[in-house]
Amino acid sequence: MKKLLLLVVMLPLYCKAQNFEFGLNGGCNFHFLPIHNIYTAGDKAVIGYAASFKADLVLPSAQIGVGVDVVNFSQYNYLMPVYTNKVYDHVANPLISPYAFYNRTWRNIINGYLYTGLMGGLAIAKIGLNTWEYANGPYGNPTGYSTSYNSAIGFTAGLQTGAVFMISKQLGANVEAALRYTDYNYTIPGTILQDPYHYRLFYIPITVGLRYLM
Repeated sequence: MKKLLLLVVMLPLYCKAQNFEFGLNGGCNFHFLPIHNIYTAGDKAVIGYAASFKADLVLPSAQIGVGVDVVNFSQYNYLMPVYTNKVYDHVANPLISPYAFYNRTWRNIINGYLYTGLMGGLAIAKIGLNTWEYANGPYGNPTGYSTSYNSAIGFTAGLQTGAVFMISKQLGANVEAALRYTDYNYTIPGTILQDPYHYRLFYIPITVGLRYLM
């Protein structure tokens, strides 16, 4: 009990002695087609956007913190006659992932530091559901479609690597590349066959931004 009380007393002093870092990044997102999903097998992936915010405790050779990623996954196909109009599947627009992470850092190599680490957290997806419009009833030629959106919750996990180049004692420029896996599912009541809105996919956000050290 004495050791526990000592830890509780010393923890705020320890954190006060450390530095905190905040980061804001933006860039592009490359994603692979969803795994084991026959409804998206013929789609072509579209390059999307990526943004992230991070806050972490800076340790001598590591970082421990939390962050939020925002990316989107869009794909297209040519199902509509005369097969020249693109039909977009919004797999997630956007996908928001609040997460915790741990990075191992290497300092004194560059004017700043290199890092690599792991992350894991929630996946909150806004899934687009397409409703087809037909010329002559449900068995006629499709003339267009409308998209509605529903939310789904799953998980995201992955790793990241990057570099921070210090511009001043407190401000640094950051370049980061990450590999993520996400799994989320929106179930339509009454679905018998494979759910078309169960998405499991890998994606690669590449971003640049700024880090501020306090």
